Amino acid sequence: MKNKKSLKFKVERLKLKIGRAEGQSLIDVIFSIGIVILVLTGVVALVVNIAKVKRMTYERQKGVELSQLLIENKILESKNNLVAFWNGGYSDDSKPVTDFGDFSGYSYNIVADGCSSQKCNLIFNVQWADQSLSVERLFLRQGI
Repeated sequence: MKNKKSLKFKVERLKLKIGRAEGQSLIDVIFSIGIVILVLTGVVALVVNIAKVKRMTYERQKGVELSQLLIENKILESKNNLVAFWNGGYSDDSKPVTDFGDFSGYSYNIVADGCSSQKCNLIFNVQWADQSLSVERLFLRQGI
């Protein structure tokens, strides 16, 4: 008889354990939802940050491209119109930025630094939005 009660008690206890294991508590659900929300917030923040960095990189790349075009233009001027270039034409930056391609929103200026009759260091400043880029190029006079 004692065995029967003991067996009945064990069966009842086993049923209670199985009954609890079948469902989740409200705390488990809330905790799981919280983790999912945190992960999604992190993913969204990461995607936004990547898009911002990609846009800034593209804008800087266009600024570098414009500065390279300006330098190439001045190199051609120094070779094709030697006298005018060395008589002060090196600082002439009157060409609109649209002459070099699609650079709307970009501006530039050229500053002559330490120029003499034999050498000239030109600083090409390119500005866009709230950023800028500065590139220096040394020109040396040859053959005169």
